[in-house]
Amino acid sequence: MNTYIHKTSQRLRIRSDYIRHNQKSVMALIKQLQEIDAVTNIKHKYHAGSVAIYFDRKELDCDSLLEILETHEWTKSDEKPSFIENAVINGTKTLTRGLATMVLKRLVGPSVSRMMISF
Repeated sequence: MNTYIHKTSQRLRIRSDYIRHNQKSVMALIKQLQEIDAVTNIKHKYHAGSVAIYFDRKELDCDSLLEILETHEWTKSDEKPSFIENAVINGTKTLTRGLATMVLKRLVGPSVSRMMISF
């Protein structure tokens, strides 16, 4: 999953692999954040790996809050490629092979290219 960050003037939502896979450290930071007077509400959806933090914009700005979360690695994501990324990579390889075969057939002719492909 790629890290998803959505900011508004009074809410910050983060969805990431780190939040999903490190529930104990996430819950510990949530408890610390709840002690801040400017934080009005926190919604944690642990199955989705998502946390929404509501805050008073007069006392706390979104960028400062995001910096805190980044230092605790909440925005960190796994390096595993997604299904779509794998599909694009495989499709590109197939397209490249097809184009190379077409070019080879046009350059050297069908009989020579068949002989070269059979090796």
